[in-house]
Amino acid sequence: MEMTDSPPGDLVPASPSGLWLIDRLTARISPRRAGAALAAAIRAKGGEIIEGTPAPDAPAIWATGVAGLAPFGGGGVKGQSALLAFAAPDQPQVFADGLHIVPHGDGTVAIGSTSERGVLDTGTDAQLEALIAKARTICPVLADAPVVDRWAGIRPRAPSRAPMVGPWPGRPGHYVANGGFKIGLAMAPAVAAMLADLILEGRDRIPQGFRPPAMAAG
Repeated sequence: MEMTDSPPGDLVPASPSGLWLIDRLTARISPRRAGAALAAAIRAKGGEIIEGTPAPDAPAIWATGVAGLAPFGGGGVKGQSALLAFAAPDQPQVFADGLHIVPHGDGTVAIGSTSERGVLDTGTDAQLEALIAKARTICPVLADAPVVDRWAGIRPRAPSRAPMVGPWPGRPGHYVANGGFKIGLAMAPAVAAMLADLILEGRDRIPQGFRPPAMAAG
């Protein structure tokens, strides 16, 4: 990290001190496009993606989001986000006052998100409008940027907040990959690799704190 009085570009938060802290260890990604790219890669390798079909008896990996956390005592946290039309493809993301402002390479900027415990609907409401207004205040260059998309989703939150990965207690041949919450996208490759090692090679390197709790047995 470094402190600077000359942040790059225009997409920067207002600073009463005239100083900004820059973190050069983070990266940005478009989750929707990343998901689409992964699906395309699976199909290109001859894989098949089947939707709306129950999982086989075993072996099966249960990566079923909020619904799949119920046996383990987890739940969902709703997050509302928006996409603004503003081109800043070469500028860093902004994190200020608890809000993420993330420029993408396609001329848009994503902002988010709310954090709503115990809310399971996926509609957007006044809380998102307040978030958009907050983003415009934090980064004045977004004041007139049109909103091109609004959405909401339910993030799966395990009781420990850590990802939940490993054998499902009491169900031989069944495995869980869930509870990523706010780090699910970043942790997904590591979770997949740990499960692949365990299922295909018998190598168990899953941290104890990630394992599904025994309360799910039976």
